[in-house]
Amino acid sequence: MAKREILEALIFSASGAVALKDILRILPDSSPEEIQGYVEELNVLYESSHRSFRIHRAGGGYLFMTQPEYAPSIRQLVSPVRLTGAALEVLAVVAYKGPCSKQTIDGIRGVDSTSSLKQLIKHQLIDIKPGKPMLYYTSDKFLEVFGLTSLSELPDIAQFEEVFGMPEVPAVAPGHEDGL
Repeated sequence: MAKREILEALIFSASGAVALKDILRILPDSSPEEIQGYVEELNVLYESSHRSFRIHRAGGGYLFMTQPEYAPSIRQLVSPVRLTGAALEVLAVVAYKGPCSKQTIDGIRGVDSTSSLKQLIKHQLIDIKPGKPMLYYTSDKFLEVFGLTSLSELPDIAQFEEVFGMPEVPAVAPGHEDGL
């Protein structure tokens, strides 16, 4: 069995992104650069045979993703995760300011975020770090859904201010400088 085909089988059989560390554990005599080379070779094969998918790097690993032009057909079969505006707002706060407490999220938004946090946890877009206070942070699934390898790939929040004339969101709400 060739390493490239083993890599393809690993990614194909996984329900989410396969972490590079797991790939290297299964293919111990490979390097990260060699794995990336195999991914590129496979994607050339998929492109040359007009396949509807490619392998992408997301969430610290690799996964299959369909090409964007197939989205309308896929939507007819699969219901996408639908988030309320409030849940998207909470998700943005957690992505840009996390890990953060519920009190911090509520302070930035000015309203209670319990319902939105439950919705985001249900869809596995955020996780909780237990403690006092509990801290919310984005999950690997968040990175996968948005096609990111890390939060550093999020657009610069200053760009939003420039384009939309929005003031910068404080790290904590006024009067909560202790972060609690």
